[in-house]
Amino acid sequence: MGVYQPQDYVIYIGILLVILLVLWTVFQRLKLDKDFVKAIAPYMFVGIFIRVLADVGYFPFDQLWSVTPGVYITAILLASFFIVVGLIVKKYSGISYWIVPFIAGILISVYLLILLAGYFTHPEIMMYPIGLALSITTLVYALSVIFKLKFLTRPDNLAIIFAHQLDAASTFIAINQYHFYEEHILPGFFISLFGNNAFIMIPIKLLIVGLALYYLEEWYSQEGGTGRSKTLYAMAKLLIFIIGVGPGTRNTMLPALKL
Repeated sequence: MGVYQPQDYVIYIGILLVILLVLWTVFQRLKLDKDFVKAIAPYMFVGIFIRVLADVGYFPFDQLWSVTPGVYITAILLASFFIVVGLIVKKYSGISYWIVPFIAGILISVYLLILLAGYFTHPEIMMYPIGLALSITTLVYALSVIFKLKFLTRPDNLAIIFAHQLDAASTFIAINQYHFYEEHILPGFFISLFGNNAFIMIPIKLLIVGLALYYLEEWYSQEGGTGRSKTLYAMAKLLIFIIGVGPGTRNTMLPALKL
């Protein structure tokens, strides 16, 4: 593991733009609905598990396909392949297209998790960031009900809040309790600014993600919630969730593993 450099972010943004273009093309043919989410959900964890297997040395760490951001492409290619298979199966059998990629993704995820199982030394450690993220998300929901912030009571927005609080909580625990270090430049700056106390990532993440969701909901409401704006809205939420749950799950697992 190493600290990301500015040129890494240029590559990361370039890959993200390509992914967005591909997703935009896909969503002209497939609806970004519950079926699509079910089809791709397991591949979020396929990417995460491949990345962690690279951390523990099972997969090579110097290959684009096994580390960020290339591992996202690996997961997308796998999901795309099985979605195409699912569409072919649907054409000839009438079975909903999401079933094939969902089952395939679950099987691949389970296989990768089995590979990871031998590296776990203290799996109970994972409960700490999960519990903290759940507590914060529950508090956000309760305060949103009290202060009538309806956009923060939506299940999809709460899932996004949880994903990013899992990232923040796992970063806090990994750095403060287990002496890991921050790989990214901007979070590393804030953590060092506050005396190397990674707890600061919890309110920072809550503020940034909360504001992003607020303005996204406002924009969607003004656009009328139809047509192209509906696709962009759904894409934005999906990407915000993945950006949180990916590193959050990885950071939750790392202190529990033998590295």
